Amino acid sequence: MDRQIPLSGQPNFRDLGGYASGDGRRVKWGLVYRSGELSQLSEEDVRKLAKLGIKTVVDLRSPEEISARGGGRLPEGALLHSMPIASSDMFKKLLPSLLVGDFSQVPPDLLDRVNRHLVRDFSAQFGGLLRALCDPANRPLVFHCTQGKDRAGFGAAMVLSALGVPWETVLQDYLLSNHYRKAENDKMLGMIRSLAASQAGAGGEGEEIAFQRVEGLLYVKEKSLQAAHAEILERHGSVDGYLVEGLGCSIEALEQLRDELLE
Repeated sequence: MDRQIPLSGQPNFRDLGGYASGDGRRVKWGLVYRSGELSQLSEEDVRKLAKLGIKTVVDLRSPEEISARGGGRLPEGALLHSMPIASSDMFKKLLPSLLVGDFSQVPPDLLDRVNRHLVRDFSAQFGGLLRALCDPANRPLVFHCTQGKDRAGFGAAMVLSALGVPWETVLQDYLLSNHYRKAENDKMLGMIRSLAASQAGAGGEGEEIAFQRVEGLLYVKEKSLQAAHAEILERHGSVDGYLVEGLGCSIEALEQLRDELLE
């Protein structure tokens, strides 16, 4: 099955079903989804979510993002759980510099640091996501941030890990955002290059270096999620230790979740 749910207003809405767990079972399709923002959905998109039977939406965006971009468009009857995480999207703050060709303000390890930050400071939100998923009354459930790649990417990593999916597979799912968001990312990169080139003094660092710096904000890198993994190991010794100690999920709750979401 193609895990992407085609939506005109969100390219990164996808099913986490089908992944093999370490015990040989697979994640059931149609119970847990990850996505980018739902504020730009069309009426047809909303009808598609209704057909999926979505009961719960976990919104990881900050109040500032919701104010700027709008609340999610939800199917009738779906419950919204707001679990805000300060935006990891630095694009807006850096945009003025990018538009004049100054790419030096883009830290090369920005998203590595963001992922470590997610581990250290947002256990309440990711723990809340897992607890919401543990309640059968909340499923099917979708969780999302703005682009669906960083905060939702780490959230998906924890959901899949809670289901016993090997870390190598977790990384593969994380990197799929690059595939589904490619058209939008390339459109943004093209706009930045075009506008920057029209400014006096643009291109001082060279086009390829500029591209790599800006690309680092739009495309996820394996090393960024690995930075989160390293932070988890440093603090808790293992991902399972983080799920239990850091996110507050009992071993019994994790076993029950696996029995209900794996087949």
